[in-house]
Amino acid sequence: MSGPAARIVEFGRALRAAGVEVGAAQLQDAVGALAGVDLGEREEVYWALRCTLCSRYEHIEIFDALFEEFLRSAAGPVEAVPEPEPALTEGEPEGDDAGTTRALEPPPARDDLPEAAEGEHGHGSSTTERLLDLDFRAYGPEELRAARKLIERIARALPLRQSRRMEAAASGRRVDMRRTLRMAMRTEGHPIERGFRRREMTPRRTVFLLDISGSMAPYTRPLITFAQAAVSTRRSVEAFTFGTRVTRLTRHLAGADPDRAISRAADAVPDWAGGTRIGASLKAFNDGWGRRGLARGALMIVVSDGWERGDPSLLASQMAILHRAAHTVAWVNPLAGDPRYRPVARGMAAALPWVDVFLPGHSLSALADLVGVLETLGGRHNRTRGPAGVAA
Repeated sequence: MSGPAARIVEFGRALRAAGVEVGAAQLQDAVGALAGVDLGEREEVYWALRCTLCSRYEHIEIFDALFEEFLRSAAGPVEAVPEPEPALTEGEPEGDDAGTTRALEPPPARDDLPEAAEGEHGHGSSTTERLLDLDFRAYGPEELRAARKLIERIARALPLRQSRRMEAAASGRRVDMRRTLRMAMRTEGHPIERGFRRREMTPRRTVFLLDISGSMAPYTRPLITFAQAAVSTRRSVEAFTFGTRVTRLTRHLAGADPDRAISRAADAVPDWAGGTRIGASLKAFNDGWGRRGLARGALMIVVSDGWERGDPSLLASQMAILHRAAHTVAWVNPLAGDPRYRPVARGMAAALPWVDVFLPGHSLSALADLVGVLETLGGRHNRTRGPAGVAA
């Protein structure tokens, strides 16, 4: 596979890594759509790809950002002085289509550019692709700043639920009698046009429980940034940290400036990088905020490596209470990004029977996979297998 088709496959791979559902049939439709538009017109290429590869409103922002990255990578580096165009070989298209076809192909290698480091990312991978798969332990200040926009886009895609409130719809099973009668006044009382209503989709309440103990230190900053992005973009998101005690950080993480919000959160947490008492912390949450209904019907996301210094039986009993109250309990374990990982630690083994979704959280790609899995959950307590083949 070469030419524009190869570029579309790479674009689809980037969309899947960011949490957008793209299958082989959609990629085939995208290639066919590009064949029917003027490749020299940016708007035509954009709408051809968006109509075939982006089927959900929540994914538009992710698509737009990756489309810009797709265009930049397709166009290649811009030279200060344009070099003469190479002669067309037999069989190549002429005119504008030929130039755009070459632009959609991978750019030629240049000796004056630094080569990408060999390894899991390969040669020539873009900054976005590199950040998606880079382990959070390798993040520095520059990587964290570059990843913020991607983190915010992923955080905005948290799942929705059907509300009891109704809204107008173009079609459906419920007829909106008031709208129908109002429209019938235009046609002498004959209800030629009908109005419909449907359940309004609203964000499901999401509660983050973030482990900030010493063993989680390499992952704390990116995961706190993820929680902060979710809190700042949605009203129905709560964030707590725990180590030796539970601290509510929702008010501190609110705001558009992530640096200032995380600085306020750090000042408010007294047990940063300390010990780990997951069972006691969950008991404090269940007794305090759980009884107020904060966990009822919510999506609970516990972010921890599962290292428990306290009694594992207390952790198991508190996880059972949390499981009965919540809609879904997701456990994000950064250590699970290693294919050799097995959840044999006492704390993790005690919590697993009460976990619905067990996934890694070591990279942006893992967080995107988490959001993608959560979007597919319909009823309560759907079970999803973890990376180590363990039924969560």
